[in-house]
Amino acid sequence: MPPTALTSAAEVLVATAHDPFARLSLRRPLVRGWIGPGAAAWVGTDAFEDVPYLSALGDPAAVGALVGDLVPELAHRQRVTLPRGSGAHLPAWVGLDGTHWDFRWLDAPPDEQPGEDAVGPVADDAVADLLRRASPTASSLPGDAKVRRWVGVERDGRLVACAADTSAVDRIGHLSSIAVDPALRGQGLGAAVTAALTRTLFGEGCELVALGMYADNAAGRALYDALGFHDDHRFTSGPLQVRSRW
Repeated sequence: MPPTALTSAAEVLVATAHDPFARLSLRRPLVRGWIGPGAAAWVGTDAFEDVPYLSALGDPAAVGALVGDLVPELAHRQRVTLPRGSGAHLPAWVGLDGTHWDFRWLDAPPDEQPGEDAVGPVADDAVADLLRRASPTASSLPGDAKVRRWVGVERDGRLVACAADTSAVDRIGHLSSIAVDPALRGQGLGAAVTAALTRTLFGEGCELVALGMYADNAAGRALYDALGFHDDHRFTSGPLQVRSRW
């Protein structure tokens, strides 16, 4: 049976039971979407790269089957975000060698963390210096138009921890570029900036606060686990590589 087409973000949200990842990724009112047995997929614009992404939710085997059916309708080297393991269930002539990452989210403020009272607005030049030292591959940088604000902790006149508010969807907060001075890690600074900014976003009316993390970021995983972030969405993102069948 061919996939059933969806023609609006509302239909995608219904098909995914208003999943937090789907809510965050649907930035436009009209999208192309499809559902198949046990899976849903849709094309939306990535919040950071501003390029069309095919995203999907469901059991990896079901997602692999659905995306395999959709390949003739997709752009050349279509970028995708699929549940980790879906690539093994794509047709033999379709490959996915992408980046593994996790979508983490909260639907209520975390417990208050020691040091939150020291978190406040910080200047771009201080953030740039910290990120050079602590997180040179950070997803958001000072001057990025998608950053609504930076917060951080300063000690002795020097920024030692920071986080960016990159929220772009109504009632959904988004955090990026959480970083701590390498010499001061393990002192709760990451928890303080993350919890403080998350609490601010909930206080401003957000229903969810989310972030993405690389799958191999063990320190980040421990931090977000401790703060109670959900850990049930593990993805692989990258371009589909479609080869000849013959």
